[in-house]
Amino acid sequence: MEWLTKVAKQHKDWVKIVNSFGEYFFAEDIVQETYIMLYKWSSEEKLFKDEQINKGYMYFALKNTFLQHINKKNKISFIPLDDVYNLAEENNTEENEAYNDLLNNIDLECSKWHWYDKQLFELYKNTNKSLRQISAETNISVTSIFNTIKTCKKRIKNTIGEDYEDFKNNDYELINKKK
Repeated sequence: MEWLTKVAKQHKDWVKIVNSFGEYFFAEDIVQETYIMLYKWSSEEKLFKDEQINKGYMYFALKNTFLQHINKKNKISFIPLDDVYNLAEENNTEENEAYNDLLNNIDLECSKWHWYDKQLFELYKNTNKSLRQISAETNISVTSIFNTIKTCKKRIKNTIGEDYEDFKNNDYELINKKK
C-alpha cells in the first residue's frame, strides 16, 4: 500500500484538520482510524488525482471518521486515567485553541465575501489544482481566477495577518476570538 504511505506523510496536516473540527484529545486516534478506513474501503484511484492527494476526499474521510467518533464518544474508555494526565501535559491545548481560533477567524472572514469569491477561494484552497486546471474546469479565465485569489488572500492578510503573526510568535492570548 504505497499510496497509503504517501497519505501518511501529511499526518500533521490531517491532525490539524481534525483539530479544526474541535477535537484535540482524540485527533491522532481519528486520523489513525481514517487510515484504516481508507485501507479497507478506498483505493488509490479515489484518493489521488494527477498523483496528488485529493484533499477534499481526505477532508470528508476525516470528517466522517470524526462524526462516527462523536456518535460513540461516550463508549470510549481505552486510555487509563494515569495516562490522561500525562497526555494532557504533552498536548499544547493553548496552541490548539489558538490555531482553531485562527481558522475560525479565517472562515468568518470568508463568509462575508460575495459567493463567487468564496466559491473560487474554497476551490483553490481545498484542491491541489493549478489556476489553469481550475480555469479549464470552470470556464473562467485564468486572469479572473488569479485576480480573485489574489484579492481574497489580501483580504485575509489584512484582517487575520496580525493574529497569524501572534500565532507564529506563540502569543496565543493576543489572538482575537471573533464570532
